[in-house]
Amino acid sequence: MDLHLKGKKALITGGSRGIGLYTGKLLAAEGCDVAFCARNQEDIDHATQTISDAGTGQVLGIRTNLADETETREFARQAIAEMGGLDLLIHNASGFDMAGDEAGWMRSFQVDMMAGVRLVEESLASLKASDSASITFVGSMASKYHFGRPPTSYGPAKAAMRVYANELAQSYGRDGIRANVISPGAVWFEGGSWDQRKQENPKFYAAVEKSIPLGRLGTAEEIANAIAFIASPAGLWINSTHIVADGGQVAAVD
Repeated sequence: MDLHLKGKKALITGGSRGIGLYTGKLLAAEGCDVAFCARNQEDIDHATQTISDAGTGQVLGIRTNLADETETREFARQAIAEMGGLDLLIHNASGFDMAGDEAGWMRSFQVDMMAGVRLVEESLASLKASDSASITFVGSMASKYHFGRPPTSYGPAKAAMRVYANELAQSYGRDGIRANVISPGAVWFEGGSWDQRKQENPKFYAAVEKSIPLGRLGTAEEIANAIAFIASPAGLWINSTHIVADGGQVAAVD
């Protein structure tokens, strides 16, 4: 299927590893220019080369702390200026709070929510000028299902993103801007949190695998495929929607 992405311009947060990196590679292969951010310069350099190798368009990696308002807004401005516009905004980064303390709640609020708000504000004019604008938030099934761990800010922050995406879709649909949330379940990729759990507690990891109807965890590449379709012009009639991508891990109907 042609996703009609050739020549489009995409911005991705958390693009140096995992879901963000695989999304960048796929969009580059489909003909997009890609700008992404991350915190570690060595990871950025590696991801820039990896994404560049996947396509022929422009690739821009910018070191950014998304918990900082100034850096977040500057990332969006610089990326849009250097690419000459924006069509796809993909907010994939997360504060990933697993502690549940005040610092974790503040990190989730700043990275998961406020970074998304700030990026939208800085991108809105360019998205309105696009003929295929989309905003895609990468959420989590923790936004609707309790996985048995003590309370943290991770699930609530992802749930707030779903409400915000709906408000964006309802407010800016008339401007041709779509907004959706894709919520993965457990996803394995090298160096990720589930890779760490597999090494530290293989019995627990095996139990999670067994609980998923497909018998395994998802992959970053599979989530990237879903993101690319939803964000692309091929997904034009998908708007204000929460898309579950968990392999049936959560035994419920949304």
